[in-house]
Amino acid sequence: MKNSLIEKFISEDRFKGYKDLEEYESNLRFSKDAYIPLCMLEVALRNSIDKLLSAKVGENWHEDSDFIIRDSQQKIAQAKELLFKRRENISKQKIIAELSLGFWVNLFKKPYDKKLRINDLKKVFPNMPSREKKFISREIIYKELDHIRNFRNRVFHYEKVINKDNYNAIFDEINEILRYFDDDIEKFTTRLNSV
Repeated sequence: MKNSLIEKFISEDRFKGYKDLEEYESNLRFSKDAYIPLCMLEVALRNSIDKLLSAKVGENWHEDSDFIIRDSQQKIAQAKELLFKRRENISKQKIIAELSLGFWVNLFKKPYDKKLRINDLKKVFPNMPSREKKFISREIIYKELDHIRNFRNRVFHYEKVINKDNYNAIFDEINEILRYFDDDIEKFTTRLNSV
């Protein structure tokens, strides 16, 4: 690609973080490879949490102001507003699909400590390793998911993710969380991503 095209269509400012065009291309390929695993993780997470909270809090858990903290209530209101502006049906499933990965990850933050206990985590992640194999708490899950969320946001906003120490093992981290749901989900994602 000619330098004039890089300046015109990629922008000099965005390109300056890369050694050369080859590194830029490598970043694009790495980001492409991340797309399917990130999608599978996000969809599995939100559906697993919805299933748990529908049973634990009630079918309309997303409307329960005693369960959902204020910040999360605002995210739900924004999702409804967006659906309204697009003239779409404002159903629970549409709201759930509209909520960001950040919304779902934040359900593991400290304010939910008394609302989502370790037994609840096991229902969200039914294949989570036993305590003897690996100790996993709400806080550990939050940190792992938040790290993946940060990576996802960088990928989906076309930022540089290669040659960053904190992302060297990101695919292993994503696959580990997928296995927490079920081994078959992780295998399916790996197979789908290798095609």
